[in-house]
Amino acid sequence: MRRKGAHRSTKKTNSEESRKEGWHVRNLHRIVSAAAVTLAGFAAGLQSGPVDAGTLERLKSYGKITLCADRDLLPHSSSAMDPPGFDVEVAHEVARHLELELGFQWVAAFKGHRAIRNLYSGDCDIFMGLPNDKDFLKEAFRLDVTEPYYTGGFAVLLSKDAPSTNLEDYKTKGVAVDIMTVPDFRLFERGFERKLYYGTAKVVEAMKSGEVQAALVPALEAGWLAHTHGELGLRVLDRTEKQYIYPMGFGLRKKEQDLKQAINEALAKIEASGRLKELREKYGVVDLKPEDGSTPEKKAAVEGGSGEKAAPTQVAEAKVDAAAPAAGSAASSLESDFPSDPASIKKGYSLYKQACYKCHGPNGVSGGTRPDVRMFAGDHYEMFAIVQAGIVDRGMPAWNDYLTETEMKQIVVYIKSLPKPE
Repeated sequence: MRRKGAHRSTKKTNSEESRKEGWHVRNLHRIVSAAAVTLAGFAAGLQSGPVDAGTLERLKSYGKITLCADRDLLPHSSSAMDPPGFDVEVAHEVARHLELELGFQWVAAFKGHRAIRNLYSGDCDIFMGLPNDKDFLKEAFRLDVTEPYYTGGFAVLLSKDAPSTNLEDYKTKGVAVDIMTVPDFRLFERGFERKLYYGTAKVVEAMKSGEVQAALVPALEAGWLAHTHGELGLRVLDRTEKQYIYPMGFGLRKKEQDLKQAINEALAKIEASGRLKELREKYGVVDLKPEDGSTPEKKAAVEGGSGEKAAPTQVAEAKVDAAAPAAGSAASSLESDFPSDPASIKKGYSLYKQACYKCHGPNGVSGGTRPDVRMFAGDHYEMFAIVQAGIVDRGMPAWNDYLTETEMKQIVVYIKSLPKPE
């Protein structure tokens, strides 16, 4: 979603497309991936080739279909095979219906575009857990996605003693989220007090210690942790807002339509036999449904409240095209563009606490997970460009999508008011 007063450069380079692709893949298994998937897109640099009608025949000629999977990412996958993981077991069932052996190309999902390149290069044939989503597929034009084998996204996770199942009841108490995922940004926009953690396991630890009672986290991970920590009495709700629901399927090369059709047919048979239901129960998979009871849509992986698709932004292109003052008027322009009165600094402090402190530390002091912002050597305009556009390949979002220009400038003014470390 774009808020009024925000600017963005639209120029793109090949290296930036690669970074965009990498951001999304790193977050796919957090759905996201986020959604990943918080920022959608496998924007590709080459045109897709013609449809290959003989992929399935080729695979059957040597008797194997190869899955790209992370070797240590339960409940999705595990090379230890104890248990194998939900994705791996579903892939095994599909391979069996196709009369093929299942092979593995172990990848590190956090490496982003390097992981998905194994699919592009032919080192594997399928990459599971991609959103069956028209906007995603429009950008990822070398990829296609099968019909979903589960409906994932973000679910409400409640502690044993949580008094209400309505997330609004925790608005001022604090809702735990996985930092820099879709719920982190959405709840921020709606004025929720957020408690930020790195990963759903950390959220569960916080619930165990009594720090939080409610969370909005990746549903697959939430269900798995609730399932494997039954003694905690955690509850995962199967109803959530439409914007947090993502039907997930097998990713494959777009030209391989015969393979896509064969996998869809296999999935339909596995569903009809009850085997998919068994696997969902084994891994505590929560099949999410919209709160209003409607059917989940094949929707945009990243969508603002107005329905406008939010695209990733690269800091390299945010060159403050409308901000830098002319020579001879720098001082007056600076004060005009970045008012440093006490009210602006106070507002900037409040916004910093909501948006920045978890990574950069309280009051800008080093000790967060990212650099000490007091050490930033650039001027107000350069800092504003970074806040506005983000540094996507380092995990910093484009706050241009969530804050007004005035709010971003107030954050800059607050940071610039802090004393430099000695």
